[in-house]
Amino acid sequence: AYSPLGSPGTTWMNSNILKHPILTMVAEKLGKSPGQVALRWGIQNGQSVLPKSTKEARIKENLDIFGWSIPDDLFCKFSEIEQ
Repeated sequence: AYSPLGSPGTTWMNSNILKHPILTMVAEKLGKSPGQVALRWGIQNGQSVLPKSTKEARIKENLDIFGWSIPDDLFCKFSEIEQ
């Protein structure tokens, strides 16, 4: 998935998936950032994710998506997000 976090802040993007209530709720329960949860969701769906950032702290955060997983009871919540 190229730009799996939705390119927040770009002029052609009308929404910010990282602020979606389901994503933020799951992130809070897991003690992770919404970006980490979104990336982990892609990994658990069998996708390759290619996040991009120019900020060193965010690059490090984006790499911290291994060694944990989204539990099934929270993972199923993502199907409630309207496409």
